[in-house]
Amino acid sequence: MRIFIILAIMFTVASCSDSSVNIERGIYFWENDTYNLTADNVEALDSLKIEKLYVKIFEVDRVDGENKPIAKSSLNLESGTLKNRELIPCVFVLNKVFIQSSREELDELANNLVRLTIKFLDEKLSEDNTIPFPEIQIDCDWSEKSKGNYFYFLRKVKKLTGKKVSCTLRLYPYKFHEKMGVPPVDRATLMCYNLLNPIKNPRKNSILDIDEMSKYLDTEINYPVPLDVALPVYSWMQCYDRDRFKGVIHGPIEQYSELMIHDRGLWYSMKTDTVISTIYVRKGDRIKMERVQEKDLSKAIDLVKKSGALKNDAVFSYFHLTSQELKFYSYEKLNSYSSRLSD
Repeated sequence: MRIFIILAIMFTVASCSDSSVNIERGIYFWENDTYNLTADNVEALDSLKIEKLYVKIFEVDRVDGENKPIAKSSLNLESGTLKNRELIPCVFVLNKVFIQSSREELDELANNLVRLTIKFLDEKLSEDNTIPFPEIQIDCDWSEKSKGNYFYFLRKVKKLTGKKVSCTLRLYPYKFHEKMGVPPVDRATLMCYNLLNPIKNPRKNSILDIDEMSKYLDTEINYPVPLDVALPVYSWMQCYDRDRFKGVIHGPIEQYSELMIHDRGLWYSMKTDTVISTIYVRKGDRIKMERVQEKDLSKAIDLVKKSGALKNDAVFSYFHLTSQELKFYSYEKLNSYSSRLSD
C-alpha cells in the first residue's frame, strides 16, 4: 500500500509538472506590394512544416473622416500552396480609426470588412470559390484611449463572421493587461518584435533586443486569453537626415551595402544620392541597418518557453515570409526553434 501511495504521488507530481505544449507552425505574409506564393515559397513552407498562413489582405485607415479598407497587396496563390494548410486572413487597422470613429461607423466598418474579406478570398485566392477560412485576425496597436471602441469592433466582427477571431498582442499590453484591457477574442498572437525606439537606442537592434524582451517576460503572467507567439525573420534599413526620420526600406538589406560606408555598430552613411524603394536618400544620410540574427532567435525561444506564456495547444509563427529574406536563415535551425517549444 505504501508503494502504491508513493507511486500515485510521483505520477501526480509528474503530471502537474508536464509543461509540454502542442505546437503548430505558422508564418506571416505581410508584403505591401504584389507578391506570389509560388514554387519557391511552397518549398520553404514544406521545409519549415508550416500549417497556418497568416496573410494580410487589407489595411484600414481613416481618410477625410471615413474609414477605408485598402488592399495594399495583390496576392497570387498557386495551386498546392494551401494543401494541408489553413489560411487566416489578417487586417491591419490603424489605432486612430478607433479613436476617431463612432460606434455607428464601426458597425459599418465591420460589415464592410467581413464582406470584402470574403470577396477577396473568392476572387484572388480560389478558382472554385471554396477556400475556407476558420479564423480572421485583426492587427492593431491599440491604446487605453481606443480600447473601448476596439473591443466593441472585435465583438462585432465575431458576431458577423461566426468564426474564430484572433488579434495581435504587443508585449506591453500583454504584461500590463490590467491597465490595457484584454481583447474579447478566441486567441491572441504575442508579437515579439519592434521593441525599441531606434534613435533613443542607437546601439541596439530595434527589431529584436533580448534584454528588452526579457523585461516583459520576466515573470509568469496568467493571461486570460489563449496565446500564440510570433518571432521576426526580416531586416530593414531606417533612413535619417541627421535625426529626422525619412522612412524604412525593407530587406534584404545586404543588397544595398555597396551604397554605404560603415560608421559604427549598426549605423552607416550613404555614399551618394539615390532613390531606394521610393525613398530619396542623399549623400551623408544616416542609415541604421538591422537584421535579426539566429542567435537572438534562439535566445528569444528560451525566453518564451521559460515565461510559460504558451499553454496546451499554440501556434508558433515567423514574421514574415519572403524568399529573399529566408535565404539568410537556416531551415534546420528555424525548425529546431519550433521543436524546442514543444519539448
